[in-house]
Amino acid sequence: MKITLFGTGFVGSALARELVEVGHTVTAVARHPDSLLAPSVSIVAGSVHDPAVVADTTAGAEVIVSALSPLDDNGGLPASTSVLAVTADKIGARLGVVGSSAILPVTPDGPRHADTAGFPDWLADRVTAHQRTLDQLGNTPDTLDWFYLAAPGEFGPHARGVRTGRYRTSVTAQVSDATGRSRIGVEDYCIAFAGELQVPTVHRGWLTVGY
Repeated sequence: MKITLFGTGFVGSALARELVEVGHTVTAVARHPDSLLAPSVSIVAGSVHDPAVVADTTAGAEVIVSALSPLDDNGGLPASTSVLAVTADKIGARLGVVGSSAILPVTPDGPRHADTAGFPDWLADRVTAHQRTLDQLGNTPDTLDWFYLAAPGEFGPHARGVRTGRYRTSVTAQVSDATGRSRIGVEDYCIAFAGELQVPTVHRGWLTVGY
């Protein structure tokens, strides 16, 4: 597939590498692209808020992926996802968004992770950005095929993990292991993301992943 990926940070750079390794053609777009991306990734320096950049880099794309930050000076993930949703719908591409399980229930029909005791207050702005993004996606035209793959609670540069090739997914609640931890390494997250692109299981909805 021809994939245009916006964002080459912690997840975006790993996702670009995984996607080309499994045979996809990837164009990565970022204001300051990761210089260590695989040589087979086509790198474009530019902004998701530049209409010319978006039009040029998504021409012919079958999938558009957002691995952009939830917070920035241009409205964060809600604003960038709005741009990409319109673009994806216009060209008939599927849209995949790197998300956060903080806005998902910890158990089926339970509270959101962000609403549980002990959840860090300093993450409130990020939680709001992700919730607004998911709400916006739910209000897009039915013609847009999108999915939001939420990373688990323990995820990030501080918990990079090791590649195992194992993961479980859920569409009802966070995925937790036998010890109650919701976690996954970034490479396994990217394997799951690539798997959802290759064999879609969710259309116009969210799923999450973990060990």
